[in-house]
Amino acid sequence: MRPTDEILAAHPLLQQAYERLERETGLRPQIERAPARGSTARAGDRSAFLRVAPEHTNRCFEVHVLPRLTPVELGLTANRLDPEWPALIISEYVNPKMADRLRDMDIGFLDLAGNAYINAPPVYVFIKGNKRAAMEYPDPAPAAHAAFQGAGLRIVFALLCAPHLVSSTYREIAEAAGVSLGSASRTLHALRDQGYLLETSRRTRRLHNYPTLIERWTLAYPEQLRPKTFLGRYRAADPEWWQDADLAPFEAAWGGEVAAARLTSYLVPERISIHTRMAPAPLLATFGLRKDPTGNIELHKSFWPPECNTDAPDLAPRLLVYAELLASGHERNIETARMLYEQGLAGHLEPD
Repeated sequence: MRPTDEILAAHPLLQQAYERLERETGLRPQIERAPARGSTARAGDRSAFLRVAPEHTNRCFEVHVLPRLTPVELGLTANRLDPEWPALIISEYVNPKMADRLRDMDIGFLDLAGNAYINAPPVYVFIKGNKRAAMEYPDPAPAAHAAFQGAGLRIVFALLCAPHLVSSTYREIAEAAGVSLGSASRTLHALRDQGYLLETSRRTRRLHNYPTLIERWTLAYPEQLRPKTFLGRYRAADPEWWQDADLAPFEAAWGGEVAAARLTSYLVPERISIHTRMAPAPLLATFGLRKDPTGNIELHKSFWPPECNTDAPDLAPRLLVYAELLASGHERNIETARMLYEQGLAGHLEPD
């Protein structure tokens, strides 16, 4: 088997996107296991590198296969890119908005609909707007995915941000996370079965493989939990209202960009995220917030236990701030999320 055939066989999605690019543009990329002549791949390395037009350019792209590309998936990937190699994302479908975002970030992509962005002077390709092909996804096994759906995500978040809960009873964990006892039982069993929860005795447990657990929670949060906490979108007459606003009387906390700005001193907030435990009416009236479907202020119902670790009473837990930044998909927020992670997100969550 030729090296190209071997790599394509290991990455079926890459093969399909490769063939579609050839039909759309006539380009016949060269796919390599190693990124440069004479270099060798690491043992067990399944990485792929692609030269889009070897006869015209030596620019080589490192391939990242992301079947269902979301803003969070993009953010996580962008924060892991090797600066030595430009990136090329292979996905089932890249919508026009995401296509523009990837172009602005100078991250290449190919999808199965024929959409593409390749910047390898003198070769330049930018195709967007091709319609997505109908695809079917099997329903995940409920037991296996219990930890990364609505109630399960609340439990995982509570365990990550309030580590002392890990060895509590199922009932205590359920009450802290605000879910049913059955949900707590299913979630803890799912975490155990997938290697995220180690049980040394009936009442002694500890979380395991934090980086992967954090990543899975972050990926699932925007679709599985965030919509369920959404209370409304608003706008304020004074765009600077938030700078001196006191949220304490409303049992509320800043999330997203405002919290990140206060934690890193790097970001200038444009979108405001607030999480509250109270009914929102008093907060809205005090700060003159008006309902606006295009407003830059999002209000959410707080879902974490009060004992979760936070940097300040008026700031949401770091994991939530991190997830909200990545969910926005904006490049500067992605950079800030990386800073937040590097400055202590994982260590902040791990038990002493």
